[in-house]
Amino acid sequence: MTFVATNPLDQFEVRSIIGLDISVFNNLYLSITNIGLYLTISLILSFMFTLLTDNNEKLLMNKWSLNQESITITVKNLVINQISATKGQIYFPFIYTLFMFILINNLIGMVPYNFASTAHFVLTFSLSFTIVLGATLLGFHKHGLKFFSLFVPAGCPLGLLPLLVLIEFIVLRLGNLIILW
Repeated sequence: MTFVATNPLDQFEVRSIIGLDISVFNNLYLSITNIGLYLTISLILSFMFTLLTDNNEKLLMNKWSLNQESITITVKNLVINQISATKGQIYFPFIYTLFMFILINNLIGMVPYNFASTAHFVLTFSLSFTIVLGATLLGFHKHGLKFFSLFVPAGCPLGLLPLLVLIEFIVLRLGNLIILW
């Protein structure tokens, strides 16, 4: 399969690499695309990075272990500063995994003539949508109807509350989607 880029935007096209026509569930078409291939490569690279950081219980760290330690401390400080030192620790594994996923995929995309999977709207929108939806559901679960108080400025008249809650919810959630995208 030869690919000649005639347009600078050709690198963002999702192409089927291996396709299978299967007549299951109304002629379901399964294929391995370039985005799936590069996500698999990023998964393999993250496992390799984890294996390289294994220090085999030595007293002195190797370079990879030191790098991993500094990334972990940076993300942990981010969680502590943004959420809380006591209640935020439960979200650390998720935020760390998300950070490493985006980091590795962005570093792969920086290599010339490689595919940038995080540059695609489908991947970034699905990540941001699920995170915003999860954060909203978690907020309702933890705070109940008090969750709406986050969208109301202090000293607001009671008659404006429904309108302000609606506006703040839409603006905040759309703003989060745009920021994550």
